[in-house]
Amino acid sequence: MNFLETVLRLLLEGLLFLRNYLFFPADGETFSLMRLMSLFIAFAISGAIIAFMPQGAVLRHMGPNAKRIKAYAVASVSGIILAVCSCSVLPMFAGIRKKGAGLGPAIAFLFSGPAINVLALTLTFTDLGPEIAIARVISAVVLALVIGLLMAFVFKRSEKRDTDANNFALMDVADGIKPWQKLLFFLTLFVMLIFGIYMPLPTLIVAGFLAIQLLLFFSRDNMKAWGYETFTLAKKIFPLFLIGIFFAGIMQAIITEDMLTQFVGRNRYPENLFAAVIGALMYFATLTEIPIIKALLDLGMHRGPATALLLAGPSLSLPNMIVISKVVGLKRGLVYFTLVIFISAAAGLIAGMIYGLL
Repeated sequence: MNFLETVLRLLLEGLLFLRNYLFFPADGETFSLMRLMSLFIAFAISGAIIAFMPQGAVLRHMGPNAKRIKAYAVASVSGIILAVCSCSVLPMFAGIRKKGAGLGPAIAFLFSGPAINVLALTLTFTDLGPEIAIARVISAVVLALVIGLLMAFVFKRSEKRDTDANNFALMDVADGIKPWQKLLFFLTLFVMLIFGIYMPLPTLIVAGFLAIQLLLFFSRDNMKAWGYETFTLAKKIFPLFLIGIFFAGIMQAIITEDMLTQFVGRNRYPENLFAAVIGALMYFATLTEIPIIKALLDLGMHRGPATALLLAGPSLSLPNMIVISKVVGLKRGLVYFTLVIFISAAAGLIAGMIYGLL
């Protein structure tokens, strides 16, 4: 087989994998297009979070005068509230750091944000299963706290920041929607997300209830803002997601089970460390890590190293490392990169042991 035939074969494998992923469920799966419906509901939730959640109030809790416990708690879970992804977390991290946020809370936000946004959690659950999804959430929050605290401890003597809390006096634009109406709206969207994974008919019924809320509580400007944010997210992320699926198919055609078993087929620390290093060096656009990891799991990758890759991958990449080093300095950047890799490997090892007991 010549070079051109090999390239064409790999391209065909990628296209076939993409087609099967979108339209033909694998053995044992009961959804495929339904999984994509869940993804688009998650886009709608993320767009609503951006349009209607008071992001300024969230960021203020990471300001210089915020209590330490509150700052770390908010930073470690704010990825859900702020709907950040791997592409948006860096400018937000740079912004809160410049305005005086402590190094520890800022780092905690940087690590956990991309891992626990609604889109990532939805696709992790549907594609990789509830066990890995739960492990991802718990590990991301715990590791964010640990890495943030370690960074603050290591650099506590050299930490200098602006202590003017007015820098965090971000004004959120009033949207005219009452808090209880927003709460009902978001609960309805999350119920749609849960039903949408397995039960389309209840999803349509809940969608009717959502339509009534939109007519009663939301102005035309509110709906335009929601639609704009949802479309912007989908336009930016979904094409990259499809490209990730395509390359996962090519990867599945290239990598043999023997190769994968040799490097990441067992749950030992060296295998987890190898997976974390690969995840840190590769660039994963938002959500693309999930179909790639699914393809590797199908080839024989152990779920422990897969978890390590899932933790290190979204938070680090070579482009991210350059930006982070410019924001916090090369020395702090190197310490952060080292902590992410080694602690993600340890978390993958522990998760792999727990999977074996379930």
